Parts: sequence; C-alpha cells; structure tokens
Amino acid sequence: MSTQKFIVLSICTFGFYELYWCYQNWVRLQSKSTKDISPFWRTFFAPLWNFRLFGSIRDMAVAENVAVSWSAGVLGALYLVLSLLWRLPDPWWWLSFAALLALVPVQQTAQRINRLYVAEGERPENHTYSKTNIVTIVIGSLIVILAVVGTFMPE
Repeated sequence: MSTQKFIVLSICTFGFYELYWCYQNWVRLQSKSTKDISPFWRTFFAPLWNFRLFGSIRDMAVAENVAVSWSAGVLGALYLVLSLLWRLPDPWWWLSFAALLALVPVQQTAQRINRLYVAEGERPENHTYSKTNIVTIVIGSLIVILAVVGTFMPE
C-alpha cells in the first residue's frame, strides 16, 4: 500500500491500522518461515515484537539488495516509547500518534521489497481507497476532530 494511504488510515483509526499492518506482515513472515509464529500474539504485543518484525523486514531487504538506512533497534525502541505515551494526561497523550513515524521507514522498505515481486502489468502499490477505507476515514476523522476538540475544551 502507498505510504499516504498507510498514514491516513493509521491516523483515522487511532493507530489500529498500524496493528493490522503488523498482523499482515507477521502472517507473511509466518508463511515463509519454518518457525512457529503466532501473528495474533505478536501483533497484540506489537510494541515489544516490532523489534523482531523490523529486523526481519530489514534482513529481507538486505538479502534482496534493497537499500536500508534505518536501524531495527532504534525504530523498535522509538515505537515502544512513543506507543507508551498514550498514558500521559491531556493533551500530552496525543504524542503517542507519533509512533506512526517509526513505522513509515519500515513500511516503505516493505514496499520496495514487494515491488521486486510484482508481475508485469500489475500495480506495485495500492493507492486507491475502497468503500470501507472511505467510510473508515470519514468516521475516523470525525472522531479525531471530536477528540481534539474535547481535549482542549475547558472543563
């Protein structure tokens, strides 16, 4: 999927789309591995398991000669710390949305890997929004707007 679509859906779902992205990547890694991987539990504990997910995507990129300029450990630590910020009081919990920034370089690297396997004539990235995506964006945007207003309204 395109980076723009990834960011929009992540924000409009309060980060739940990030978990869906993690789950889908774990499913793909499970299909290529002989190890017993539980995508559900690795997604459930994403702030801890993303170190390994990021490392696996980085290793695949290096094996495919795809340029990687990020560290799995640094991005994993950034994601972990930023994910925990939702526990902060108003308005500081909004900083937890920045966890998305740790995922973007990894998502872009996964995109570049996927481009290597696109058959001729196929579109390498999903730029289009489905009806479900549009409904999610509309409803999610309204909720985000209400949350912002509610956060900054006087009691």
